[in-house]
Amino acid sequence: MTDQNTFTEVLREVAEIVRTAETPMSEEDIMSYFSDMDLSLGQKKLILDYLNKIDYEDNLDIVNDNVEAGNGETGIDDASKNSKVLQAYMEDISLLQTYSEEEVMALYKRLFAGEEEVIETITTVWLKKVVEIAGKYKDLHAKAEDLIQEGNMALLMRLNQWCGTPDCSDAEKNFKEIEERLARSIEKGIMDYISEWDSEKQHENSLIGKISLVHEALKYLEAENGMTPTLEQLSDFTKLSCEELTAIKEFIEKES
Repeated sequence: MTDQNTFTEVLREVAEIVRTAETPMSEEDIMSYFSDMDLSLGQKKLILDYLNKIDYEDNLDIVNDNVEAGNGETGIDDASKNSKVLQAYMEDISLLQTYSEEEVMALYKRLFAGEEEVIETITTVWLKKVVEIAGKYKDLHAKAEDLIQEGNMALLMRLNQWCGTPDCSDAEKNFKEIEERLARSIEKGIMDYISEWDSEKQHENSLIGKISLVHEALKYLEAENGMTPTLEQLSDFTKLSCEELTAIKEFIEKES
């Protein structure tokens, strides 16, 4: 497989495309985004299975619908509990087969031995746990659906890394250690997403603030001087560079 960062970025972008597409995408269309990557048949199947599992996010706008909330056992926030699609997802995973510790440990051993086919089963075993972990971050205002998706993605990446990896042999003997390491991987994936999401929001808010500042500065200087200010005058007043002001002015004029 190609390097992890590139793969994760592409998978995230394709997941967003699948989620927002007006019509279901064919497997051929989905895999076209991964055409430059050296993927085995098993890895391709995992990607398709993973992307098919996010169909429940087709319309996130209904998160705020006034639907009766679930039982609250997942720890997710009220707005997300009111999402029809999320409730349907929770109902689906509540019906999944349960596995004993011994059965799951056997799956881990097969994973370390290089059996790709068990990855799908292990991700299914972890679906409820991913929701629980995502629920720990409910107060950070990101949508629960997105946190769950990122957690599932981080889990999939870690399992792929471990498949057939000899240096996992020590962990192979310790069920608790394996579970803790997987949970940490899921948490890191969610935290990385929140950090990125927060940075984007801050940038968005910063840009909105600058647009508002320039808009008000233009009005003030025009009223003060009786003419449209020059770029240099606007720069002196707002302390923004001429290059940045040019872009913002173009945006304001375009939106007017």
